Amino acid sequence: MQVIFLRAYATIPEFINSLFGVELIPDIPVNTYGFFVAMGFMAAAIVASKELDRRGKLGMIKDIPTTQVVGAKPQWNDFIFPVFVGYFIGMKILGAIIHNPSLLTQGQNTVAYLFSGQGYHIYGAIVGLAAAVYTYYKINKEALPEPKIENTFIQPQDLIGELVMVAAIFGVVGASVFEIIQPNSDMTLLELFSDPMNFVSGLTIYGGFFFGIIGVTIYALYRKLKPFVLFDSIAPGFILAMSFGRMGCHFSGDGDWGIANTKPAPGWIPEYFWSNTYAHNVIEEGKAIAGCAGKYCTELDPGVYPTALYEIMMFATLFGVMWAVRKQFTRMPGFMFMLLLVLSGIERYPIEMIRVTDRFPSFFNLTQAQIISIALVIVGTAGMLYLWQRYKPKFPKTT
Repeated sequence: MQVIFLRAYATIPEFINSLFGVELIPDIPVNTYGFFVAMGFMAAAIVASKELDRRGKLGMIKDIPTTQVVGAKPQWNDFIFPVFVGYFIGMKILGAIIHNPSLLTQGQNTVAYLFSGQGYHIYGAIVGLAAAVYTYYKINKEALPEPKIENTFIQPQDLIGELVMVAAIFGVVGASVFEIIQPNSDMTLLELFSDPMNFVSGLTIYGGFFFGIIGVTIYALYRKLKPFVLFDSIAPGFILAMSFGRMGCHFSGDGDWGIANTKPAPGWIPEYFWSNTYAHNVIEEGKAIAGCAGKYCTELDPGVYPTALYEIMMFATLFGVMWAVRKQFTRMPGFMFMLLLVLSGIERYPIEMIRVTDRFPSFFNLTQAQIISIALVIVGTAGMLYLWQRYKPKFPKTT
């Protein structure tokens, strides 16, 4: 088990085969970092969907009335999304698998490739055309001689796809914007928006968090929903997603680690939990590994605090806390969100003490995240006290 946590893995098959000690899966290019990020989004969506459903049944989120056309012939706008997705998969993934699989196993560089204009357009055209043909066949098969307009309702849990997309888009933009206001950043806003790859060159958690709040607020107003009810529904899933995200950071070795730790480990602490060399890290940082040839043949010297590993456990624990208490505060819209602010600040502040990150000398030598953490704890605590005083006398615990 120590070997699993002590080194990094560029691909998921490599990680799984190492975990079980036998080659269970062929070495297909499934990026470790991207896999865990995707798992984080899926986990957050599942948790948030359950909360939206629960709150919807309690009448806190109303079904949204809408209309849909049944049995219509294929229209041009029916092809936009499937063709776009098909073209992207063919150009970026299928083409890379056929011609250059290493493009899909390079951590953050892979994400940069997916956001760039590079790719294999001929395969994009082939898969996009196949998607268009299938879409036409499927819609035309269900077409009626006379299309009907039906009144229907969108249930709260059915909003999760839109919510995740909005939060993800705003989150990536926000994380990138906050990255350029780090003390030693030399990128400008104009440069950031001039190249899509800049949006994945460096990401800060709080930038994604704050811009995600803005995106969800806009979405809530668009759907005529109460923003704080949505925030409360999403809050536990967000914490869980962060745990998965840190798994991606740790197991790929993407550079999200702590400062050097040369102190001897106490006897009761595993070496991988105390000081980690991140052998075979995907950013190829450190010295060459003896006897290793090819890509990802470096390791850190000396070892560093595996801060991502600490955060995996901390976020998982905080998720358990939020999930356990969520029903007690259902009738206090905003309380779970304020609790999220407090717990996020408490989690982040001490981790920054041993992370490799820039500091503001003019502000008590704190990092950007520590400054924000302090503000989150203050705002969250004040918010919880206010909501407790406002709602506690009115509502009992909700099942």
